[in-house]
Amino acid sequence: METKQRVALVTGAAGGVGQSTVEKLAAEGCIVIGTDIRAIEGTPPEGVIYRQHDVASEADWESLASWLEEEYGHLDILVNNAAILMAYHIEEQSLEDFNTIMQVNCTSIFLGMKTLLPVMKKSEAAAIVNMSSTSAVGGYPHFAAYGATKAAVRNLTVSTAVYCQTNGFPIRCNSVHPDGIFTDMITRMQGNFPEMDPDKGARAMEFACEPAAVADVICFLASHGARHINGAEIRVDNSSTVQVPYF
Repeated sequence: METKQRVALVTGAAGGVGQSTVEKLAAEGCIVIGTDIRAIEGTPPEGVIYRQHDVASEADWESLASWLEEEYGHLDILVNNAAILMAYHIEEQSLEDFNTIMQVNCTSIFLGMKTLLPVMKKSEAAAIVNMSSTSAVGGYPHFAAYGATKAAVRNLTVSTAVYCQTNGFPIRCNSVHPDGIFTDMITRMQGNFPEMDPDKGARAMEFACEPAAVADVICFLASHGARHINGAEIRVDNSSTVQVPYF
């Protein structure tokens, strides 16, 4: 079946930013496929389909691509949102954990774009939005591996944007860089995050936001209104990455 209705795929859709993005895209009239490695409970909203999906599995991506092509004939929006968070500095991080976080946060985005570009080329105007982080552009000692994955996502995004534009593909590609987000990923975080000074903790909260604030930016980048934005990194951080420390 082929449909002219906009079709969107959002990974990490079981909660947080992914869930908010799914709901917003559906409210805008898109057909939305929300995927997560966790089973997504409850009845999906109108226009939403849930699928269980391991973003680190090439076979899962290939299966998803075949299903999308057969079911809809094209894909207009890809939101690579799935990620995990670990808090270790460089001396504590094990190679096993480093490889795991790289597979989930970065390899998954490589696989998603590589596998779905052929079906996205069949869109009249497609958009990829990759979830990065402010840790991609700064030094966060206890997020060494996490920051490395998000920096890699930033460059994958830019390289893909240039590749698509120079080849005349109807696909834009941008990355979103939030600071802290109030999601359950924080409470499920693995590792050893040091106890924070209360004043510094309060200061950090000034830069954090609700998932819906990030979803709003993602949906804008996926929209016709952002049609000339390509290869950009959009920081959703309330200025945290551009402030000069004062004493």
